[in-house]
Amino acid sequence: MKKLNVSFYVAYPYYFPHFLPISQMFEQNGHTVHYVLSNKQNSQNMEFIATQNNVKFVFGSEALLEKDIDVIFFANPYLKAKELKAFTIFLEHGIGAKSTSFFSSIEYFDMYIAEGKQKYNRLKELYPHYEDKLALVGFSKFDEVINITPQKKEVLYEKYHLDKNKKTILYAPTFFPSSIEKMKNDFPVQFKECNIVVKAHYLTFERKQYQKQLKKFEKWTEYDNCTILPLSEYNLVPWLAISDVMISDESSAMFEFASLNKPVISNQYFKLRFSYYFMPWKLKKRIDSSKKAYRVVLDEAKSYNETIELTKEALLNPQKREEQRVKLSKDLCGDIDGEVSLRVYDEVLKRVK
Repeated sequence: MKKLNVSFYVAYPYYFPHFLPISQMFEQNGHTVHYVLSNKQNSQNMEFIATQNNVKFVFGSEALLEKDIDVIFFANPYLKAKELKAFTIFLEHGIGAKSTSFFSSIEYFDMYIAEGKQKYNRLKELYPHYEDKLALVGFSKFDEVINITPQKKEVLYEKYHLDKNKKTILYAPTFFPSSIEKMKNDFPVQFKECNIVVKAHYLTFERKQYQKQLKKFEKWTEYDNCTILPLSEYNLVPWLAISDVMISDESSAMFEFASLNKPVISNQYFKLRFSYYFMPWKLKKRIDSSKKAYRVVLDEAKSYNETIELTKEALLNPQKREEQRVKLSKDLCGDIDGEVSLRVYDEVLKRVK
């Protein structure tokens, strides 16, 4: 078979961890790879990430129209994909618990990647006439978790002055609805015996309305055991690999962490915009209801004090909810074996004519 010209369309910076293991697989097998980056937002950050990972890239979605592109990967439901001559692939940027809003996109892609049986079976039920488009392969983002080397872990510990003899708590809140402002200024004091790593959503750094969140982080940096990761630390995956417990609120990363059979505390107290207090239905609409069945893997904290109690319990008894986490993992992510990118590669070669 001829060598392929493969493109990856990156609409947002957090698509990179899903794409990179796959693009590396194509490059290792002699195919040409380049990234097409959206120039509508986050362009400076995305250029930094692409350069850091030594990938060829161009800006602007118009580059997707080039005649010599054989295969294009998407992580967002890009409607114009049906107009392209290339073989198009949809790789959703979140695991199956978020997928319902994107189901219809199967209609205009040539191949639709299903990470686990939950999404595969649901799509097959909804769109039986498109079953041949589905590929049940796993969650590519986890290849880096499984294949992370001791040397890479060591680099992280040294770069951020973490004590590798201590357990690590990962606080990964979203930007809205967020629990950041509701957390106490002396939060790190509660876990002196642990490393605390804070990985915020990039919008926390980029939008003025979230400046109070950054001020909270400034308070926490006064404590030696707390590290606030900068915007340039775009990739959550290595932190999923080295952390022992996650605290979040409504980030989909909660389900990723739980799929690795690790405990998660979900903060259910938020700093809301003014209108949300008068129209609570807006909050219900914003929080993805399709995740509801999977929340059994989470310990939900209704207050800051509960967050502290549940986190301490998780550190002492990480086996709690293990049975539910293992089932979730199979349903949403399929096999977590470090070989998802290889399966994606094989499926593409099998289907591209």
